[in-house]
Amino acid sequence: MSGGIPAELGNLSNLTYLELSDNQLSGSIPAWIGSLSNLAHLWLGDNQFSGSIPTEIGNLSKLESLVLDRNRLSGSIPTEIGNLSNLRWLVLDNNQLSESIPTEIGSLSNLEGLQLQRNELSGRIPTEIGNLSKLTILQLHDNELSESIPTQIGNLSKLYALNLRCNQLSGRIPAQIGNLSNLSWLILNNNELGGSIPTEIGNLSALTVLKLSSNQLSGSIPTEIGNLSNLRELYLNHNVRITDDGWHHWGLLGLPSWIGNLSLNTIHVGKAALAGQCGLDWPRSVGAAIP
Repeated sequence: MSGGIPAELGNLSNLTYLELSDNQLSGSIPAWIGSLSNLAHLWLGDNQFSGSIPTEIGNLSKLESLVLDRNRLSGSIPTEIGNLSNLRWLVLDNNQLSESIPTEIGSLSNLEGLQLQRNELSGRIPTEIGNLSKLTILQLHDNELSESIPTQIGNLSKLYALNLRCNQLSGRIPAQIGNLSNLSWLILNNNELGGSIPTEIGNLSALTVLKLSSNQLSGSIPTEIGNLSNLRELYLNHNVRITDDGWHHWGLLGLPSWIGNLSLNTIHVGKAALAGQCGLDWPRSVGAAIP
Protein backbone atom coordinates (compact mmCIF):
# COMPACT_ATOMS: atom_id res chain seq x y z
CA MET A 1 0.00 0.00 0.00
CA SER A 2 1.32 3.43 -0.91
CA GLY A 3 0.19 7.03 -0.80
CA GLY A 4 -1.47 8.63 2.21
CA ILE A 5 -3.86 7.21 4.78
CA PRO A 6 -7.31 7.09 3.12
CA ALA A 7 -9.47 9.89 4.49
CA GLU A 8 -12.47 7.56 4.53
CA LEU A 9 -11.02 5.83 7.59
CA GLY A 10 -11.85 8.98 9.53
CA ASN A 11 -15.54 8.03 9.30
CA LEU A 12 -15.05 4.78 11.25
CA SER A 13 -16.02 6.14 14.65
CA ASN A 14 -16.13 2.69 16.26
CA LEU A 15 -12.66 1.66 15.09
CA THR A 16 -10.52 0.23 17.90
CA TYR A 17 -7.47 -1.11 16.02
CA LEU A 18 -5.74 0.61 13.08
CA GLU A 19 -2.70 -1.33 11.88
CA LEU A 20 -1.03 -0.11 8.67
CA SER A 21 2.57 -1.06 9.42
CA ASP A 22 5.12 -2.30 6.90
CA ASN A 23 3.78 -0.49 3.85
CA GLN A 24 4.98 2.42 1.75
CA LEU A 25 2.59 5.00 3.10
CA SER A 26 3.85 8.56 2.93
CA GLY A 27 2.89 12.15 3.59
CA SER A 28 1.86 13.42 7.00
CA ILE A 29 -0.17 11.64 9.65
CA PRO A 30 -3.59 13.33 9.33
CA ALA A 31 -5.01 15.37 12.20
CA TRP A 32 -8.36 13.58 11.83
CA ILE A 33 -6.76 10.53 13.45
CA GLY A 34 -7.48 12.31 16.72
CA SER A 35 -11.24 12.03 16.10
CA LEU A 36 -11.23 8.21 16.26
CA SER A 37 -12.30 8.31 19.88
CA ASN A 38 -12.56 4.52 20.35
CA LEU A 39 -9.10 3.75 19.01
CA ALA A 40 -7.05 1.54 21.34
CA HIS A 41 -4.15 0.61 19.05
CA LEU A 42 -2.56 2.81 16.38
CA TRP A 43 0.25 1.11 14.48
CA LEU A 44 1.82 3.03 11.59
CA GLY A 45 5.40 1.80 11.85
CA ASP A 46 7.76 0.94 8.98
CA ASN A 47 6.38 3.43 6.49
CA GLN A 48 7.57 6.72 5.02
CA PHE A 49 5.50 9.20 6.99
CA SER A 50 7.06 12.64 7.39
CA GLY A 51 6.28 15.86 9.17
CA SER A 52 5.33 16.18 12.81
CA ILE A 53 3.25 13.95 15.07
CA PRO A 54 -0.19 15.61 15.18
CA THR A 55 -1.11 17.03 18.57
CA GLU A 56 -4.64 15.66 18.05
CA ILE A 57 -3.32 12.20 18.95
CA GLY A 58 -3.60 13.44 22.52
CA ASN A 59 -7.40 13.22 22.17
CA LEU A 60 -7.32 9.42 21.91
CA SER A 61 -8.16 8.76 25.53
CA LYS A 62 -8.60 4.99 25.03
CA LEU A 63 -5.28 4.47 23.27
CA GLU A 64 -3.14 1.65 24.68
CA SER A 65 -0.39 1.39 22.08
CA LEU A 66 1.05 4.06 19.78
CA VAL A 67 3.59 2.65 17.33
CA LEU A 68 5.08 5.14 14.84
CA ASP A 69 8.60 3.73 14.59
CA ARG A 70 10.79 3.59 11.47
CA ASN A 71 9.36 6.56 9.61
CA ARG A 72 10.70 10.02 8.80
CA LEU A 73 8.84 11.95 11.46
CA SER A 74 10.43 15.18 12.67
CA GLY A 75 9.82 17.97 15.14
CA SER A 76 9.17 17.54 18.83
CA ILE A 77 7.21 14.87 20.69
CA PRO A 78 3.89 16.60 21.41
CA THR A 79 3.21 17.27 25.07
CA GLU A 80 -0.40 16.18 24.47
CA ILE A 81 0.80 12.57 24.52
CA GLY A 82 0.82 13.01 28.29
CA ASN A 83 -3.01 12.96 28.16
CA LEU A 84 -3.07 9.30 27.12
CA SER A 85 -3.64 7.82 30.55
CA ASN A 86 -4.32 4.30 29.22
CA LEU A 87 -1.19 4.11 27.07
CA ARG A 88 0.93 1.01 27.64
CA TRP A 89 3.40 1.21 24.74
CA LEU A 90 4.92 4.34 23.19
CA VAL A 91 7.16 3.38 20.27
CA LEU A 92 8.62 6.31 18.32
CA ASP A 93 12.11 5.03 17.54
CA ASN A 94 14.04 5.39 14.28
CA ASN A 95 12.68 8.76 13.24
CA GLN A 96 14.11 12.28 13.19
CA LEU A 97 12.39 13.60 16.30
CA SER A 98 14.22 16.44 18.03
CA GLU A 99 14.16 18.77 21.03
CA SER A 100 13.70 17.43 24.55
CA ILE A 101 11.67 14.53 25.92
CA PRO A 102 8.50 16.15 27.30
CA THR A 103 8.07 15.91 31.06
CA GLU A 104 4.40 15.06 30.45
CA ILE A 105 5.48 11.50 29.59
CA GLY A 106 5.81 11.03 33.34
CA SER A 107 2.01 11.19 33.57
CA LEU A 108 1.60 7.91 31.64
CA SER A 109 1.10 5.77 34.72
CA ASN A 110 0.21 2.60 32.76
CA LEU A 111 3.21 2.74 30.42
CA GLU A 112 5.14 -0.53 30.08
CA GLY A 113 7.41 0.26 27.14
CA LEU A 114 9.06 3.55 26.13
CA GLN A 115 11.12 3.34 22.95
CA LEU A 116 12.51 6.65 21.70
CA GLN A 117 15.88 5.43 20.45
CA ARG A 118 17.62 6.50 17.24
CA ASN A 119 16.21 10.01 17.00
CA GLU A 120 17.77 13.43 17.52
CA LEU A 121 16.44 14.09 21.01
CA SER A 122 18.49 16.41 23.21
CA GLY A 123 18.49 17.87 26.71
CA ARG A 124 18.16 15.94 29.93
CA ILE A 125 16.27 12.75 30.70
CA PRO A 126 13.25 14.06 32.62
CA THR A 127 13.12 13.06 36.27
CA GLU A 128 9.40 12.42 35.78
CA ILE A 129 10.26 9.15 34.04
CA GLY A 130 10.74 7.83 37.57
CA ASN A 131 6.94 7.98 37.98
CA LEU A 132 6.42 5.18 35.43
CA SER A 133 6.11 2.36 37.94
CA LYS A 134 4.93 -0.23 35.37
CA LEU A 135 7.76 0.38 32.90
CA THR A 136 9.65 -2.74 31.76
CA ILE A 137 11.60 -1.43 28.75
CA LEU A 138 13.29 1.99 28.50
CA GLN A 139 15.23 2.62 25.31
CA LEU A 140 16.64 6.11 24.78
CA HIS A 141 19.87 5.15 23.06
CA ASP A 142 21.44 6.80 19.99
CA ASN A 143 20.19 10.32 20.67
CA GLU A 144 21.89 13.51 21.87
CA LEU A 145 20.75 13.40 25.49
CA SER A 146 22.99 15.13 28.01
CA GLU A 147 23.42 15.92 31.71
CA SER A 148 23.23 13.19 34.36
CA ILE A 149 21.13 10.04 34.61
CA PRO A 150 18.29 10.93 36.99
CA THR A 151 18.37 9.07 40.29
CA GLN A 152 14.59 8.58 39.93
CA ILE A 153 15.28 5.78 37.44
CA GLY A 154 15.90 3.71 40.55
CA ASN A 155 12.12 3.83 41.20
CA LEU A 156 11.38 1.66 38.14
CA SER A 157 11.24 -1.63 40.00
CA LYS A 158 9.77 -3.61 37.08
CA LEU A 159 12.37 -2.48 34.55
CA TYR A 160 13.86 -5.32 32.51
CA ALA A 161 15.93 -3.45 29.93
CA LEU A 162 17.63 -0.03 30.23
CA ASN A 163 19.53 1.19 27.19
CA LEU A 164 21.00 4.71 27.27
CA ARG A 165 24.08 4.09 25.14
CA CYS A 166 25.46 6.53 22.57
CA ASN A 167 24.34 9.81 24.09
CA GLN A 168 26.25 12.59 25.85
CA LEU A 169 25.31 11.66 29.40
CA SER A 170 27.71 12.81 32.11
CA GLY A 171 28.10 12.66 35.88
CA ARG A 172 28.14 9.48 37.90
CA ILE A 173 26.15 6.31 37.43
CA PRO A 174 23.49 6.68 40.14
CA ALA A 175 23.70 4.18 42.97
CA GLN A 176 19.90 3.90 42.80
CA ILE A 177 20.26 1.72 39.70
CA GLY A 178 21.04 -1.02 42.20
CA ASN A 179 17.34 -0.98 43.20
CA LEU A 180 16.29 -2.44 39.82
CA SER A 181 16.01 -6.04 40.92
CA ASN A 182 14.39 -7.22 37.66
CA LEU A 183 16.96 -5.59 35.35
CA SER A 184 18.52 -7.94 32.80
CA TRP A 185 20.13 -5.47 30.36
CA LEU A 186 22.08 -2.40 31.55
CA ILE A 187 23.56 -0.62 28.53
CA LEU A 188 25.33 2.69 29.23
CA ASN A 189 28.31 2.55 26.86
CA ASN A 190 29.52 5.45 24.68
CA ASN A 191 28.64 8.34 26.97
CA GLU A 192 30.69 10.69 29.16
CA LEU A 193 29.96 9.06 32.50
CA GLY A 194 32.64 9.49 35.14
CA GLY A 195 33.55 8.53 38.67
CA SER A 196 33.60 4.99 39.97
CA ILE A 197 31.30 2.08 39.18
CA PRO A 198 28.74 1.96 42.01
CA THR A 199 29.00 -1.11 44.20
CA GLU A 200 25.19 -1.30 44.17
CA ILE A 201 25.35 -2.81 40.68
CA GLY A 202 26.20 -6.00 42.54
CA ASN A 203 22.57 -6.09 43.75
CA LEU A 204 21.25 -6.68 40.21
CA SER A 205 20.84 -10.42 40.55
CA ALA A 206 18.92 -10.79 37.26
CA LEU A 207 21.53 -8.93 35.18
CA THR A 208 22.77 -10.76 32.06
CA VAL A 209 24.39 -7.90 30.08
CA LEU A 210 26.45 -5.03 31.54
CA LYS A 211 27.97 -2.53 29.10
CA LEU A 212 29.84 0.45 30.55
CA SER A 213 32.48 0.83 27.83
CA SER A 214 33.68 4.07 26.24
CA ASN A 215 33.01 6.38 29.16
CA GLN A 216 35.31 8.18 31.61
CA LEU A 217 34.96 5.75 34.49
CA SER A 218 37.82 5.33 36.92
CA GLY A 219 38.73 3.58 40.15
CA SER A 220 38.42 -0.09 40.97
CA ILE A 221 36.04 -2.68 39.60
CA PRO A 222 33.66 -3.47 42.46
CA THR A 223 34.09 -6.97 43.79
CA GLU A 224 30.29 -7.02 44.13
CA ILE A 225 30.10 -7.66 40.38
CA GLY A 226 31.17 -11.17 41.35
CA ASN A 227 27.71 -11.62 42.86
CA LEU A 228 26.05 -11.43 39.43
CA SER A 229 25.67 -15.15 38.81
CA ASN A 230 23.47 -14.61 35.73
CA LEU A 231 25.90 -12.23 34.00
CA ARG A 232 26.91 -13.37 30.51
CA GLU A 233 28.39 -10.23 28.92
CA LEU A 234 30.68 -7.72 30.66
CA TYR A 235 32.09 -4.69 28.82
CA LEU A 236 34.31 -2.24 30.70
CA ASN A 237 36.81 -1.33 27.98
CA HIS A 238 37.70 2.17 26.79
CA ASN A 239 37.50 4.05 30.06
CA VAL A 240 39.97 6.38 31.76
CA ARG A 241 41.41 3.99 34.31
CA ILE A 242 39.87 0.96 35.93
CA THR A 243 41.95 -1.25 38.21
CA ASP A 244 41.33 -4.25 40.41
CA ASP A 245 43.47 -7.25 41.37
CA GLY A 246 45.58 -7.14 38.22
CA TRP A 247 43.14 -5.38 35.88
CA HIS A 248 45.42 -2.44 35.20
CA HIS A 249 44.94 0.62 33.01
CA TRP A 250 43.09 -1.03 30.15
CA GLY A 251 45.18 -4.16 30.23
CA LEU A 252 44.22 -7.56 31.59
CA LEU A 253 47.33 -8.69 33.48
CA GLY A 254 45.56 -11.16 35.71
CA LEU A 255 42.06 -12.13 36.75
CA PRO A 256 40.50 -11.13 40.06
CA SER A 257 39.44 -14.07 42.18
CA TRP A 258 35.75 -13.21 41.98
CA ILE A 259 35.70 -13.68 38.20
CA GLY A 260 35.36 -17.40 38.85
CA ASN A 261 31.90 -16.79 40.32
CA LEU A 262 30.58 -15.71 36.92
CA SER A 263 29.48 -17.65 33.83
CA LEU A 264 30.60 -15.11 31.25
CA ASN A 265 30.35 -15.68 27.51
CA THR A 266 31.93 -12.31 26.64
CA ILE A 267 34.32 -10.07 28.56
CA HIS A 268 36.01 -6.88 27.29
CA VAL A 269 38.24 -4.78 29.51
CA GLY A 270 41.13 -3.78 27.25
CA LYS A 271 41.68 -1.06 24.66
CA ALA A 272 41.33 -3.27 21.64
CA ALA A 273 37.82 -4.65 22.07
CA LEU A 274 34.80 -2.56 21.12
CA ALA A 275 31.58 -2.60 23.12
CA GLY A 276 29.35 -2.22 20.10
CA GLN A 277 28.93 0.56 17.59
CA CYS A 278 26.57 3.47 17.93
CA GLY A 279 23.85 3.45 15.32
CA LEU A 280 23.32 -0.31 15.32
CA ASP A 281 19.84 -1.44 16.29
CA TRP A 282 18.91 -3.26 19.45
CA PRO A 283 17.69 -6.77 18.54
CA ARG A 284 13.99 -6.36 17.76
CA SER A 285 13.12 -9.36 19.94
CA VAL A 286 13.91 -7.32 23.06
CA GLY A 287 11.18 -4.83 22.26
CA ALA A 288 8.75 -7.21 20.58
CA ALA A 289 6.44 -7.78 23.52
CA ILE A 290 3.86 -5.22 22.38
CA PRO A 291 0.45 -6.87 22.65
